[in-house]
Amino acid sequence: MTSHTGEFSQAETRYTEVLRRQRDSATLRRIYRDAYGADYPEEIDPFGFVTRTDLRRIADLVGLRPGQRLADIGCGRGGPGLWVAGELDVSLVGVDVVAAAVAEAAERSAELGRARARFAVGSFTATGLPAASCDAVMSVDALWMVWDKPAAMTEVARVLTLGGRFVFTTWEPAYLDHRALLAEAGLDVLVREETPDWLSRQLAVYRGILAHRRQLAEEMGQTAAAVLIAEARETRPVLPSTPRLLIAARRRPAR
Repeated sequence: MTSHTGEFSQAETRYTEVLRRQRDSATLRRIYRDAYGADYPEEIDPFGFVTRTDLRRIADLVGLRPGQRLADIGCGRGGPGLWVAGELDVSLVGVDVVAAAVAEAAERSAELGRARARFAVGSFTATGLPAASCDAVMSVDALWMVWDKPAAMTEVARVLTLGGRFVFTTWEPAYLDHRALLAEAGLDVLVREETPDWLSRQLAVYRGILAHRRQLAEEMGQTAAAVLIAEARETRPVLPSTPRLLIAARRRPAR
């Protein structure tokens, strides 16, 4: 797989330092644990708002059989993709713009003994994956950072086999219609639903981040903490009108 670092947008690389320093922060883990309770998949140490409920739903919707191939685009440190691949007994390829996250994902995979998982640097618009090489694609809370979403949808359709599914979570502001973007790329929406209790939990995480600014800076460094604090401040006012969705779409045959 090839690297396309020059094509990455500032938004996509904004969380580089957060991903690099996340493991250092017991405070950040506690914030998520307090907000999500038993639904927080702490054992995979995810970054973002994924829950056990989300992971089970994704595993169900990708529609894979043992031995097939799953791609996780925007895989971060690898936890969600490894969880789904392990549940379904499929091979996994993870792609992320942050090289440090990719390296940590590979380490996590080795620790878990997942010989059929590999990770590489790439982006939503330039994965480096061969055409029609994936039976399904998943993504957790990463697509919203991609500036050129039509190109991202086209890339997902390119790497999917015919009939393969793309299952992802993201946020949808009023001006954005993921259904139309997917259709334009040759992907038909099968499921579009809000994730359970997303708003109250995400707001609780943001309150926790703002309440523990000093501890986060001490544990993660000023740069990483500043990114989290800025997100918490900037996102809260628009969040009620920007639902967090789980969407599943299927690649249709060319007409």
